[in-house]
Amino acid sequence: MSRLIFRTPQGSSPIPAGQSRQLGSVDLTAYSKIRVLADERVGSPSGVKIRLTITEGNELVGQLDVLQLAPQSTITRAYDVPGSKLSIFADAAAGAGSDGVDVLIYGN
Repeated sequence: MSRLIFRTPQGSSPIPAGQSRQLGSVDLTAYSKIRVLADERVGSPSGVKIRLTITEGNELVGQLDVLQLAPQSTITRAYDVPGSKLSIFADAAAGAGSDGVDVLIYGN
């Protein structure tokens, strides 16, 4: 059964133009598969990259994927779980204003 295991705060997470921000991290040890849903809110001025990074302890092991979001777009991807912890980062394109993103992760 699919279970919500990570969610950015309600109302979206603001990412200032040209900046990076860690959105959070989630323990994956109890799951064999995850599904990631990411969207960029209406009114966001530029694109955002969502970086999904696998960590073991405090060590970054590797990049699982990079999701490129255009304003008002949504992406859903499924993955076999390759590690024990997933860290989620967002990088906003240079420009004016802040982008708003939502990320939800479901585990099976």
